[in-house]
Amino acid sequence: MTDRPASKPAWPEALVGAGVLALAGVAVAETALAPASPLYAKVGPEAFPYGVGAALAVLGAMLLAQGLRGGWRDPAIEAEIGRPRLVPFLWVAAGLLVNAALIAWLGFILASTALFVCIARGFGSRQILRDFSWGLGLALLAYLGFAKLLAIRLGDGLIERFL
Repeated sequence: MTDRPASKPAWPEALVGAGVLALAGVAVAETALAPASPLYAKVGPEAFPYGVGAALAVLGAMLLAQGLRGGWRDPAIEAEIGRPRLVPFLWVAAGLLVNAALIAWLGFILASTALFVCIARGFGSRQILRDFSWGLGLALLAYLGFAKLLAIRLGDGLIERFL
C-alpha cells in the first residue's frame, strides 16, 4: 500500500488508530458514569452510547492494525489527487458557521437551507436555486419529522411559527 516495507509500522497512522481507541474508551467510561435511569424498557438510554463506543473500538482497532502493518496511505494516489483545495473547504466551513449563527434567529429550516447551499457549493454545484430548493425541502422534512413525529422542538424561526 505504501512505499515502506510492509513490516515497518506507519506511526502517524497507528497513532490515529490509538486515538480512536482512546475515544472509544472515553465514550464507554462516560456512559458507565452517567446516572442510570429507572428501567422502564429492556433497552435503556445508555444503549446508544455503548453502541457508539463499541463501533469506535472496532474502528480504532482496525485503524491501529492497518497503521502497524504499514499504513493506509498510497503515495501514488496522493500524487494523482494533488494538493488539497482550500476554497471548497472554506465553503463547507462557512456553511457550518452560518448555520450556527443563524439558527437561533432565522430558525432551523432556513439555517439548514443555508448550510445545504454552502455545502453544495463546496462540492462544486453552481445551481444556487436548485440547491436552495432541495435544502429547503430536506430541512422542512427534517423539521416536520422531529417536531411532529418525535415531538422534539427545534426552535421557533420564521417558517417554524407557521407550521
